[in-house]
Amino acid sequence: MSIPIRCKLLLLLVFSINGIQAQTEFYRFKSDFSIKEKEAGKDQGRLITGAIYYDKNLHKTVYNIRFPEPEQWLVRDTFMYRMKADTLASQQIVPPVGEFSIFNMILSQQLNDFGLAKVGYTPGDVQQDGNQVISQWLPPEQFKAYLGPVTMAQENKRLSAAAFYDKEKKLVSKFYFQDYTMENGLPIPGKIYQIFYREAGEFVRVMTLKNIIINQADEDSTYDFVVPAGG
Repeated sequence: MSIPIRCKLLLLLVFSINGIQAQTEFYRFKSDFSIKEKEAGKDQGRLITGAIYYDKNLHKTVYNIRFPEPEQWLVRDTFMYRMKADTLASQQIVPPVGEFSIFNMILSQQLNDFGLAKVGYTPGDVQQDGNQVISQWLPPEQFKAYLGPVTMAQENKRLSAAAFYDKEKKLVSKFYFQDYTMENGLPIPGKIYQIFYREAGEFVRVMTLKNIIINQADEDSTYDFVVPAGG
C-alpha cells in the first residue's frame, strides 16, 4: 500500500489548498466506499470497504471500515489513529493531505483543475481532442526542481483524467474520473482510478463511491471525533 516519496510529494503539493475559508456552502461529505488495490508482482490484491465522513471545516476524516475487519481510521492534521472496538490500536504520522483529500476539492468546487491553480500552477497549451479538452499545467518556479507538468483532460466541463510528470518529464501517476453524478448541485465522480508508476512496477487503486450525502445534518459526534486517549 506504500507510495513512493516523490508521488507523496506530488499529492501533497497538488492537494494542498491555501487560504481555506472557515465556512463554505459545502462542508460535509459522507459516502460508502470500496477500494481495490493491486501491486505489481503480487498475485493477490486488497479490498477495503466502509464509509467515509469528511468535514472540511474541522479538517477531520473518519473511515468506518467494514471489511476486511471492523475498525476506524481517524485522521486529523498529520496523525492517523487506528481504533478497534473503541480502543486505540495504533497511531502514526501521515502526510497533511492524503489521497481522500479529493473530497475537499469536491466540496470546494476545485476538482475541474485538480486544485492546481491554488498551489501556483499556470495553464499552458490547450488542445481539443474530440469531446475532450486537453490542457497542460506548469509548476510554479519554486517547484520546478522537483516537479514537472501536469496534463489534464476535461469532458463536458468535468475532469476525466490527469497525468503527473516529474522534472525529467517522466510519467509518475495517472488519475481517471468516471461515473459522475450530481449531488446537491455538485458533480461527483463515482469511480476514481489511480495508477502510480514505480521502479518495482505499477501500483493501482480503484475507489468507488456510493450513497453520497452532502452537508449531512446529523452524526456530529462522528464528524467531530475526540482524539483517542494517548493520541
